[in-house]
Amino acid sequence: MRQSILDGLYSPGDRLPPERELVEQFKVSRVTVREALKNLEANGLIAIKRGMNGGTYVSELKPDPIIENFKNLISLGKVNFAHLMHARLYIEPNTAKVAASIRTDKDITNLTEMLDEAERYVNYSPRKARLICTRFHCEVAKILQNPIIDFICESITENYSLVLIEMSQAKLDKNDILNLINEHRYILDSIIQKELDEAYERSKNHLIKTYHMYSQMFPHADNKSIENCIKLS
Repeated sequence: MRQSILDGLYSPGDRLPPERELVEQFKVSRVTVREALKNLEANGLIAIKRGMNGGTYVSELKPDPIIENFKNLISLGKVNFAHLMHARLYIEPNTAKVAASIRTDKDITNLTEMLDEAERYVNYSPRKARLICTRFHCEVAKILQNPIIDFICESITENYSLVLIEMSQAKLDKNDILNLINEHRYILDSIIQKELDEAYERSKNHLIKTYHMYSQMFPHADNKSIENCIKLS
């Protein structure tokens, strides 16, 4: 069944045959079919719906299973914010550089509207403003139209940044958040102007500033590997 989905015999939104037909088709027990469906659901390949229009449907591939794995790593203390920033330093400056070379007017409009929206939220929902800023990086990544980079951004950048936002809500004031938004505007300006090297440098410098900001809040999460990465940048 997995191979049938991966081979495109079933498309996203298609309804799979009922259990009894799968039992007959694969010559296995109903228990085996149910376990197989649970595994496919856990891997994000299908969605099992209940109720009047219930059934088993092929899903659009999403990074949810990867996100869950990262959540588990965070909960177990295997990953800290320095690991996150280290990984982002390898990915996001290059992503911004490529985005600057291929962006469209529609991309620019989308990114500009995002930051305008973030600024509107600063006064009455700082948390929402910061979530939009985090989303900005993932939207820049989408310009590349590379599903691997999309998955990395969705699963690492957005997921772990949400944890950091929750942990640091009381530690940033309005001006701090406005400064973050302005740094994003600075990156966006280089993308608009198609200044590839500037897009790279501004993205890198933004991440380094963000790392130092969080390292003051959570000094126990320091990581020598990122310090070495910054020195080599």
